[in-house]
Amino acid sequence: MITVTIENVNFPNSQCINITFPIDEKIMMNKLKDININNYITNHCRVVEIKGMIPALSVLENSLIDVDEMNYLARRIESFDKYERAKFQGVVAAENICKMKDLINLTFNLNNYTIVTDFSDLYSIGTNHYLDKNVCYAVDEKDKIDFETIGRNLLNRGNGKITPYGVLFSSQLPFEEVYDGRMFPDYDYTSDYVMKLEITQKHSLGFEPPKVWLYLPTSETCILKTLLRLGADNYNDLDYKCVNSISLSENFMGRISLTNSIGEINKLSEIIKELDQSEIKKLEAAIDYTGAESAGKMVELANNLDQFHFVAGISDLEQYGKHIVAESGLFSSNSELEKYLNFTKYGQDRFNQENGCFTSFGYICRIDSMEACELDEKSKPYERQEENEQKMGGM
Repeated sequence: MITVTIENVNFPNSQCINITFPIDEKIMMNKLKDININNYITNHCRVVEIKGMIPALSVLENSLIDVDEMNYLARRIESFDKYERAKFQGVVAAENICKMKDLINLTFNLNNYTIVTDFSDLYSIGTNHYLDKNVCYAVDEKDKIDFETIGRNLLNRGNGKITPYGVLFSSQLPFEEVYDGRMFPDYDYTSDYVMKLEITQKHSLGFEPPKVWLYLPTSETCILKTLLRLGADNYNDLDYKCVNSISLSENFMGRISLTNSIGEINKLSEIIKELDQSEIKKLEAAIDYTGAESAGKMVELANNLDQFHFVAGISDLEQYGKHIVAESGLFSSNSELEKYLNFTKYGQDRFNQENGCFTSFGYICRIDSMEACELDEKSKPYERQEENEQKMGGM
C-alpha cells in the first residue's frame, strides 16, 4: 500500500489529503472533492509526501501527478513479490526514473534486470537471473540447469550498480514502451467485476485502434474518463466488446457486445453483481426467452425476474413433464408407476399452454401463463382425470 499526501496545485496553501493507493475509483473521487477537484480532470495534484511499501517513490515528491496514473501504478506494484519490489526500487534509484509514465512502463520491463541482495546464496542468484531472462523453466529441465554457475557468472561480470535496495544488473535489452502516457495497458487488477469491456472509437484509423478497458460496474466519472482518453465526442462514437466475465456465459457476453449504451450496460452490471449464480442463469434464460437485445431491456428483465417461472437444467418435454408431476405431489417416487405415464405428452400440453421455452439454462415461462394453466387444470377435474387416463400406456 502506498499513502500519498497531495494538494491541489490550483489552490495553493489549501488543505492536503491523504490517499492510500490502490483505491476504488468512486472513493478516490469523493476524497478529491476535499481539495476542490470535482470533475474528471485529475492531473493537477502535487505530491507533498509519499509513504509506504515503496520508499523509492519519494522521487515523486514535489512533482505534479495524475492520480489515475498513481492508482494504476499502485495496482501494478500491489502484485509484486518481495524480490520484484526490490528490483523495481533498485532500477528507480540506479537509473533515476522519476516520471510517472516511465515508472508505469518499468513495471512491464522488470525482466530486463536482476537484483542481488544476498551474495552468499549463488543458487538463488542464478535462479532469479535465469527466470528474469527466461520467465520460466520446464520441471524436467530444472535439474539440468546449473544455477550456481549462472549466479557466479553474473557476479563476475562486475558491472552491477550499487543501490540502497541491492546490486542491480541490467540485461541491456531495449526498454519497451507499453504505456504511451494516454491509454492504460490492459491489466486485470481485480476479479471483483461482472464484466470487462474492451472499448474503441468507431471508425478509428490504423490497423490497431487505441483501446481502453473498463471493469463494470464502475462510476460515471470513470466512464467519462474513458470517453476522454479515446478522444470521442460522445458515447455513440464508441464500440463495446465484452471480453471477459467471472459469472456470465459467452452467449451473454456476445449480446452485450451488440448493445451500444454504456450507461445501461453499467446499470445492468450493478444489478447482476447482487444476483447469485442461480438468479444469473434465470436472467440469461429470460433474455433468451424474450429475445431482449438492448441493455435497457435486459435491465428491465433483471428487475422483474419474479415474473418468470424457471426450472434449471430442464432441456426437453419429458423432463419437464416429470418435473411437474414431482412438484405436484400427486405421486410418490415409484419406478413401476412411472412407466405407465406419458410424461412427454403431459410436458407438451403444459409447454403449449404456458407458451414456454427451453433454453441452454433450463425451462422458462411467464408466471401468469403458468398460473393460468394450473388454475385451468384445477377448475376442470374431470377433464384432467380423462387426460391423465389418456396418458396411460397402451393408448
